[in-house]
Amino acid sequence: GYAADASGVPLEELNAIDLGYDDQLDTAQAAKELVKFAGYRFISTLIACPFSMSQTLLQVQYLPAAAKYSEAKDRQARLGDDGQPGVSANGEDELEENAPDPDDPAYYEYLRARHSGRGSQFKPAARAHVDHRGYVVEAQEKDAGGFKPGYQLDALPDAKLAVLRRLITHPTEGFLSMFKGSFSLWVYNMLHLLLQPTLEGVLNEMLGLYDSAPMSTYVDSSAPSALTLVISNAVVGWLLSPLELVRTRLMIQSASPIHRKYRGTFHALKTVSREEGGLMAMYLSPYHLVPTLLKHTLDPIFRDMGSFFLDRVAGIDPYDHPTTFAFGGLVWKTVSALVMLPIDTIRARLQAQTRYTNKVSSTAKQLAAGPASAGLAKKTEQFKEFRTCVPLSTVPYTGMANCAWRIIAEEGETLKQMKK
Repeated sequence: GYAADASGVPLEELNAIDLGYDDQLDTAQAAKELVKFAGYRFISTLIACPFSMSQTLLQVQYLPAAAKYSEAKDRQARLGDDGQPGVSANGEDELEENAPDPDDPAYYEYLRARHSGRGSQFKPAARAHVDHRGYVVEAQEKDAGGFKPGYQLDALPDAKLAVLRRLITHPTEGFLSMFKGSFSLWVYNMLHLLLQPTLEGVLNEMLGLYDSAPMSTYVDSSAPSALTLVISNAVVGWLLSPLELVRTRLMIQSASPIHRKYRGTFHALKTVSREEGGLMAMYLSPYHLVPTLLKHTLDPIFRDMGSFFLDRVAGIDPYDHPTTFAFGGLVWKTVSALVMLPIDTIRARLQAQTRYTNKVSSTAKQLAAGPASAGLAKKTEQFKEFRTCVPLSTVPYTGMANCAWRIIAEEGETLKQMKK
């Protein structure tokens, strides 16, 4: 009952030496192949990074609907019905309402514009906000006379290529800004490729699932068990979640040398750990733990189990009804996008939100410790605020539900507004 080769020796008794192969792996060749694969993976990461960058910026930018339609109304008020600049129906009354105070130096600019027939186009310059000490501070509300910091981009359009064009042409960003966070993304992808299959194989071996694999034919990735597939992705995704956190921070931070907070992946990990509660906060904080587990649990289900769901649950045989099966796959991918995109958006916003627990710089601590530690203060760095190239909400989100509700309430559009 045993299979045998031509010499009559049972195949079970053959080993690598009998087959003519070395029983030891050529480590040099294996290392060479690994380096080659890592290089190819890094090139593919660089190619995909600009599109990931534009999607992240669109996800985290805070653009209230009220601000969008206020700008649209202002623009419409400055234009006539034919789309050209002109005086509105109120005529001189509206011009007088827009006139600056006579004591304001801008009043003479207004008079010159009105005398030359361009009074309807006159718009007084925005006044900067200052604090009680006279220093200029940022203001987010346009109605309050606020202004956009010079290192931030204007409101981004919906198209990714248009976002990249804005990013490249911005004075403090440029071409290299398209690749911010690419190293973090590459490290994450490489570690995930190494750890996830390893953990999945260990779980399958422990549970004895290799010999009884009822789902191996129907799961797209040919994993023996959906349970080990989901568990391995969730655990590895959670272990590597700090890399995703710093990748988001690196992507959205300003590239200006004056305002840049994180110098790279490892510096970002160290800084976030020092200022925001350490690794425990990055791993166990509900602002990061819940969305991370939710994303990495649902992601393998939608990515790898479409065929099983269509065949076993929906009863669509891929051989008897190939067209229906293909259409079902399209519906499955659409549902996946509708479910995962909001989760990714909420997670990106929570990652972009800083939660400082220690704003005191290590320099100040050493100076307070005494003269003996003062000499080391030069090697440390001062605390620096996190400045982003797109505006973020000034009011912190308190969780996933709060973030989702506020995005809908503050930035959503009604059908009436969308028709306009």
